[in-house]
Amino acid sequence: MTIIFAPTKLFNPQAQTTENKTMFDTVTTSIVKEIQTINKADYKTHFKLSDNLVDTVFDYYHNFELNNRFTAFDYYLGESFKAFNYNELDDKKRTYLNGNVYIIDALYGVIKPLDGIKPYRMDFTLKQSKSVWKDLINDFFLSKGAKQILSLASKEFSALIDKSKFELYEVSFIDCKEDVCKKISVFNKQMRGTLLRYIVDQNLSDVDSLPHKINGYIKEINGQKINYVKKDLK
Repeated sequence: MTIIFAPTKLFNPQAQTTENKTMFDTVTTSIVKEIQTINKADYKTHFKLSDNLVDTVFDYYHNFELNNRFTAFDYYLGESFKAFNYNELDDKKRTYLNGNVYIIDALYGVIKPLDGIKPYRMDFTLKQSKSVWKDLINDFFLSKGAKQILSLASKEFSALIDKSKFELYEVSFIDCKEDVCKKISVFNKQMRGTLLRYIVDQNLSDVDSLPHKINGYIKEINGQKINYVKKDLK
């Protein structure tokens, strides 16, 4: 079972540096060089930034070659990564993590958890990033012999996986209250991290081994859609 995960826009300033590189560094470098040609005045609209982030993101790219690399699963600091809690893993679990989990990313393409990444800001809302990466990502998973791919990422990322080539299973967490059921973004992010931690802790090897229940959410399967549903018991 191959697992895909999503990056976040928040970073851990205390993360460990590393000399490890990503697998598509040449492609990443070409993207960065192209971004460096964009006028600073256009960064706000190009990256959909607030005014106070323009200088930061501009510096990310114009100092890219000089910036340190940080261990990816230690560096990302969004809700899913906080729930996963990378720093509590022992060496055996880190080996499993690095061998089975891949972050799909608009700048780096495919990131292994122990790869080194530099600070950046980019997502797949930029159409050109999808065209750059889609074939490379699918060819990479084919070369790894992947068959079952479990997506613990949003559709923005899982949409890049060619369903004609892989068994793609997409996981969502749904909260129900007073007969109204919906996906709540922050809970989805937290529970994706929690489920990934369970998978790593239990050394699971296939989709059928996913837990029936986790943190009050009950598994419901509809084809290759896996929904974990929590119902209001009051």
